[in-house]
Amino acid sequence: MSAPPLEEFSLAKEAIGYGVSDYLLKTELDGGRLAKALEKAESESLKRRESYGIYSNDARRDSLPAVISSLMIMRDIPQETRSFLHERGILQDFAFIAFVLSFPPSSLDKQWSREDYARLHDWEEDIVGKILPSAFSSFWPVIPVAGKAGTLIYFISGIAPNTWEASAAHVEAKVRSASSMVTGLCPEFIRTPVMSGRDGLRGARNILEKGLMASYLGKDQSSIVPSSLDIDSVFPRLENSISRRDIASCRACFAIIRSAMENSDHSLSQFSFMTAALSSAISSGLSAIGLSWDRSWMDLFDNIDFISKRTESLAFIDDISDSLLGLIESRSGTGSNVADKAREYVIAHVAERISLDDVADFAGVSSGYMSKSFKRIMGISLVDYINSMKIERAKEIIDQNHDARIADIAIALGFSNVYYFSKVFRKVEGLPPTEYLKRSWSSR
Repeated sequence: MSAPPLEEFSLAKEAIGYGVSDYLLKTELDGGRLAKALEKAESESLKRRESYGIYSNDARRDSLPAVISSLMIMRDIPQETRSFLHERGILQDFAFIAFVLSFPPSSLDKQWSREDYARLHDWEEDIVGKILPSAFSSFWPVIPVAGKAGTLIYFISGIAPNTWEASAAHVEAKVRSASSMVTGLCPEFIRTPVMSGRDGLRGARNILEKGLMASYLGKDQSSIVPSSLDIDSVFPRLENSISRRDIASCRACFAIIRSAMENSDHSLSQFSFMTAALSSAISSGLSAIGLSWDRSWMDLFDNIDFISKRTESLAFIDDISDSLLGLIESRSGTGSNVADKAREYVIAHVAERISLDDVADFAGVSSGYMSKSFKRIMGISLVDYINSMKIERAKEIIDQNHDARIADIAIALGFSNVYYFSKVFRKVEGLPPTEYLKRSWSSR
């Protein structure tokens, strides 16, 4: 029997300090997920075993990257690790740098999957890997806490202190320039001062951790008062509320979670492990009423690794809340179907420029949930539905007025320009609007 959500959250908070490699929900216990988790745990174990067992053999230079890569995931930096690095001259004028990545949210025009985000992450990693050698001769990647994919961290050694500012600025400018062209992202750059010696290693790591926390919270470091997400009791309550199909109580639970996230200076790791308890509570509650996750829900939780800002964490909570309440309402016969509300808005505003936020606001859900829910229910994306409705209206205008100009029709239906209108028309109808106009004339 699995532990109740309250106990799981307590265990999860404790696990943060031990550098846990991953967690599995009971709904994820299939062969493929279990195998991946075990492979990840084995890889993590080998890295840590190397970092703790290499001190007796100085000839094993290939262990140096493994030791450095684990500097952030260890609860504290052991004396042995500091001695190992000091003896190899690595702790002479060193610093940490980090690139915090903010990935684009799903929108009306683009739905982002975990694979999409992973590809952007890999491209960013490749960009940084190509630029760092232009400024530094000795650097190694460092694994972020809990393996978060929203941050790239590097340990740089052998720095010339008098050129550190210029070198760091050079790297930041080059990475941002390349990123804007390749991925469209704008990484946030964080760096520590140049430090030296064994004691400086802890200090540098602490400075980096504070910088990353400030970046996540969107606050100045001096105003941060570290605190925890003390919401353990909300998860059993949420599970019970779901099992009773109590919409009001579910909303209240999410309001507690959101308020705690907004008003506490918690870390990204705390948020990540909180989501494990949240997922378990939802899964158990749904199971009690004969419901289960669908693919869109799993996508939301799969993308947690790519969250790097509190604003993104809050958007995630909003999406989960909307998804859960929408599912319960649709199965219990209460509330309006989200897809019906979306179609109602599109039909009423077909002659205007329609955004995903407009439709989502009308339906009373988040934009992320709107796009996923509409496609799941209707079988097509919301943008395709909007375009099809606009083209139907365009055909009506053409059939009723043969003197209508294509450019005027495009403007009247909220298209930014006639070229895009023609492209959409061809995609929907299989022919350009000018050809449709000719055929409409000839048939009269």
